[in-house]
Amino acid sequence: MIHGQSAVDIRMRTYGDRLRVEVRDNEPHPPIPAAILDTAETGDDEAESGRGLLIVDAIASDWGSSPVGRGKTTWFEMLIPAA
Repeated sequence: MIHGQSAVDIRMRTYGDRLRVEVRDNEPHPPIPAAILDTAETGDDEAESGRGLLIVDAIASDWGSSPVGRGKTTWFEMLIPAA
């Protein structure tokens, strides 16, 4: 896992038919999907990183972020297929 310069705590939980993944870090700024950033901000439009939220947005049923202490928790949920 490549991440910013902070400690990371990952939690996975199931709620009935949903899986929720939470990533807590010490970075206070909210996450911004790379598609919203322009090339000047990302530095390289062919970079191999920085597109995690685009992937999350494509596969998750819902996602968001909320401040926690000096950092934030970014989470996403996915539906668990019926067996």
